[in-house]
Amino acid sequence: MMSSVGPVPLGVVWVLLGWLLAIGVARWWQPPPQEGQPKPAAMLLDMVFLGLLGGRLGFVVLHWRAYADDPWALVRLGDGGFLPVVAVLVGMGWAAWRLRRWPALRRPVWAGAVAGILCWVGLSLGMAHLQQSRIALPAVTLQSLQGQPVALAATAGKPVVVNLWATWCAPCRREMPIFSAAQQREANVRFVFVNQGESAEDVQQFLSSQKLALQHVLLDPDSLTAERLQVHAYPTTLFFDSRGRLQGLHMGELSAAGLQARLDALR
Repeated sequence: MMSSVGPVPLGVVWVLLGWLLAIGVARWWQPPPQEGQPKPAAMLLDMVFLGLLGGRLGFVVLHWRAYADDPWALVRLGDGGFLPVVAVLVGMGWAAWRLRRWPALRRPVWAGAVAGILCWVGLSLGMAHLQQSRIALPAVTLQSLQGQPVALAATAGKPVVVNLWATWCAPCRREMPIFSAAQQREANVRFVFVNQGESAEDVQQFLSSQKLALQHVLLDPDSLTAERLQVHAYPTTLFFDSRGRLQGLHMGELSAAGLQARLDALR
């Protein structure tokens, strides 16, 4: 089950498709142009931009403690820190205020906005349902750093976070201290770090150089886990409930706030 289109996460693809549909609907209803009147497509673009900004700021406010400890995480938009409801409210609120001056644009803008939102929400929920119904902890046997075989599916029994990573992957390296802290803090969640395609010596050297005391670091020299889960980019993190059913998937680097939000949803 795909989680991206090339390097682009599906969440971004759904936003773009929703916006394109919104523009198409708005152009269908577009009234004859008047002097000084903005185009519905331009207003919809502003709605998307302000909505995304509002959704991001809302998430930052909700998790301000984590961002206070790491201010640079504010600009790491790939961490998935975003509140969709806030985004919709901000975008719609701005449109309502802006359309007071342009009554003729209300029908095309509102029709486009509703169509775009329904497209975005429908695609997001539909893909989430498909992923949850088709993705489970794969039946692969990996190796511990000591060379012992470990069945990945045997790690179920409590919520499981599976992180696919590699030592050469810069975002993977940056997020490891965050996962290390979460592993020490979250006793009721099992974190499993599945290295893709590298030797035990390389992994141990990396962990030692970074002074990381991670538990459940497993080796997947043939990258079978990524193949079974159809993961094409690292890092990718999957969140499974205690029955081994997928509850969330994130492609890219996670911030402390982004990880905590997903752990809260996993409980």
